[in-house]
Amino acid sequence: MDDGHAHVCSIRIARPAETVLAFLSAPELLSSWAAGMGRAKIHDDGLVEGAFPDTGEPIWARIDADPKRNAIHYHLGPEPSSLAPRIEIRIVPGPVLESDADSCVVSMIAWRQNGMDDVRWRSLKSGHEAEILEIKRLIESQKYRVQKGCFC
Repeated sequence: MDDGHAHVCSIRIARPAETVLAFLSAPELLSSWAAGMGRAKIHDDGLVEGAFPDTGEPIWARIDADPKRNAIHYHLGPEPSSLAPRIEIRIVPGPVLESDADSCVVSMIAWRQNGMDDVRWRSLKSGHEAEILEIKRLIESQKYRVQKGCFC
């Protein structure tokens, strides 16, 4: 059901949930898969400053990971003082879904802001569907490996 308020896209990734959580929680990797964070700058406080590729408009992000719940909230906004938790990623470990421990399902949830017109909302949804495919590709590509709790 598309109620117009939220969008969910999910994908199975052939890596353990802990690996996926580490990848998606890393500010330095955000611009590798999040289209709006191209050429991101990471500030000392962990705040990520990016710009939308099409418009150049600024986008700021703070990553709020909750490892106990395998959840990550991305607080986003046009400036650091206006961040709101608009995107959430949930990672469900393989065994919860009667699958092997070296896999998980990643779900990206986006909530529509009241001021978003239909064109922007459709763009956000299709962008997230592309991003989740890129997340899978990057994590499964062996390009990134967990070493001492970070990706190298």
